[in-house]
Amino acid sequence: MNEALDSRQLEAFVVLSKTGSYTEAAKHLYVTHSAISHSMKALEGQVGCRLLSKVRKKTILTEAGEAFLQHARRALGEMQQARIAVAELNQWGSRRLRLVGEPALASSILTPAFLKFHREFPKILLQVEMNNCDDPAGLLESNRADLVLAEKPKDDPDLAFVSLMADRFHFVVNAGHPLASQNTVTRQELAKQACLLLRGSSHGRKRLDDFLTQRGIELSRFGEIESVDTIKAMVKQFPLMSFLPGWAVAAELKNRTFIALPHGRKPFEQIWGVVHSRARPLNHAEAAFLKFCRQQVAELAEPAPTLPLPLHGIAAGAVAHCALESRAG
Repeated sequence: MNEALDSRQLEAFVVLSKTGSYTEAAKHLYVTHSAISHSMKALEGQVGCRLLSKVRKKTILTEAGEAFLQHARRALGEMQQARIAVAELNQWGSRRLRLVGEPALASSILTPAFLKFHREFPKILLQVEMNNCDDPAGLLESNRADLVLAEKPKDDPDLAFVSLMADRFHFVVNAGHPLASQNTVTRQELAKQACLLLRGSSHGRKRLDDFLTQRGIELSRFGEIESVDTIKAMVKQFPLMSFLPGWAVAAELKNRTFIALPHGRKPFEQIWGVVHSRARPLNHAEAAFLKFCRQQVAELAEPAPTLPLPLHGIAAGAVAHCALESRAG
């Protein structure tokens, strides 16, 4: 009774229940009459009871056979679904893509990449979590994510990092802001401005704090928001200042909706990319998503506008540029 059942026996049993004839079942399965007969005897021996009965010239199911038929059909259906699942895995490398991404990248990079991905892989389930990615290694080790799209993490031998872009951050205000028309801006003037910052990982925040401290810049922090679009909307409407990556404000700087304030010869730079486990290579679906992210980064990379003169008292004679650098990986 505990012996595993043969799927070929189950299939023959189901077909025989439909046809009521060993001869017809044999034709349907392209086997001999005796093969069906031996198969059914073996099946009845395994389950320990009669499943079939002969009434005149027709083969019918016993009460036990009727009960067994439902389970046989269900088992064959599950096996078929298993074959389909494995075939899809063999074709695409996965039936799902689990991604954790920085909220700041949602509208500019992730959303367009998702649209392209779904067009090419409509049957792959997307599971997306927006997270500031303080611990990409933990997300991957706990099997919460296949890919993490975030700032370049600290060196870790268990992590692989595929660079997508390097960007520079800029202090920006709207065109009507009092500082927008000034050729130079002092540290003291910067400190007086209500500054709305982009909320990111704790690692990124420490890098920013160290950058500002080294240059003697103190900010009057008005708040922190994860959404780039929300920050830009507030800066457009109110006399606020923000510190945003070049890719996020390239269009506004180009059309002069935003004005970039100079803040020294050496800008604050950040590298964004995809983090995954070094223990396994990217599968086909993951590699495709990475390709779509690169395409979107390339679309964001436009000629950069020239910014005003450097911040008075920090650097002189240097011209800062908004730059977005696509990385080949």
